[in-house]
Amino acid sequence: MKKLTPFILVFVLVFSALAACGNSDKSATTNDGGKEAESGKKVTLSFGTTQTEKSNIAAALYAFKETAEEQSNGDIQVNLHFNSELGGEREMVEAVNIGTLEGVMTSTGVITNFVNEMGVLDLPFIFKDTEHARNVMNGPVGEELATKLEGSNFKLLAWAENGFRHITNSKHPINKPEDLKGIKLRTMEVKVHQEAFSELGASPTPMAWGEVFTSLQQGVIDGQENPTAIIYSSKLNEVQKYTSLTGHVYSPIAIMLGKDTFDNLSAEHQQIVLDASKKAQEANYQYMDEEEPKNMEALIEAGMEFNEVDKQPFVNAVQSVVDKHKGDYGDLYDQIVNSK
Repeated sequence: MKKLTPFILVFVLVFSALAACGNSDKSATTNDGGKEAESGKKVTLSFGTTQTEKSNIAAALYAFKETAEEQSNGDIQVNLHFNSELGGEREMVEAVNIGTLEGVMTSTGVITNFVNEMGVLDLPFIFKDTEHARNVMNGPVGEELATKLEGSNFKLLAWAENGFRHITNSKHPINKPEDLKGIKLRTMEVKVHQEAFSELGASPTPMAWGEVFTSLQQGVIDGQENPTAIIYSSKLNEVQKYTSLTGHVYSPIAIMLGKDTFDNLSAEHQQIVLDASKKAQEANYQYMDEEEPKNMEALIEAGMEFNEVDKQPFVNAVQSVVDKHKGDYGDLYDQIVNSK
């Protein structure tokens, strides 16, 4: 299916909602979900992601779908849309917010347009390792962010992850900040990321994920930065030669419904959705623990070169960016760096 423009996406999903009112067998959008739940009819939840059907994100979504449909005896139907089919992350988050899409699995950077405090997660080098990051996201910091999301009409179901982000390019290995000079690097549409890479000497180029592979292929950009799981699932080894293990930013994933969508579900269906979300998180973490090392091995076998880096020079180079922004998020920065 071709990628839909935001306008067409909204038109199609709203039209589907109107059609569902006249036929209970058709998919329901958030506007009909509550009424259908109350009358015992089926509820349809559509989730979008920019990632592929074989990604760590897919592992979570398939677990969610299986659990929700099984526990509800088919009363909850979950439709999954991969590969930016419903737009980029920004478009999908906006659609969830206004109710034309029920759910999304998204990186957190794009949510800062609605909840400024989410930006603390994009500060470079604030997470020590995976254990630290998961403890933070599933502890008081994650709970506080979930509460703030509800104030902007999002229901955080669970946290998942993409892992730590690394730099890929096809010019040379990145061993020190100076090696990034002149590298045109795709970044997320996140201000802190762009500022950090500017400090490192790169030329940050924000770009929607759906455009990245072709842009690398055509030489529009020289490199990008993402966790190994995404480098593998998106087959970036076909257009990139080197991966430098900078681990500069941890990339959590929010599994979300619109708050109105969740509130319109029956109490029974709400609990099923929460149970399914726990299974989704477990599946995602298991994928990351078991499959990410295999992903790296497969990429190496395919000809991609990996190099470890001394992170301290990178940490030093971006400290001014961290100092500039860490106060923008209340005490969340201190909570993160001081937690175990």
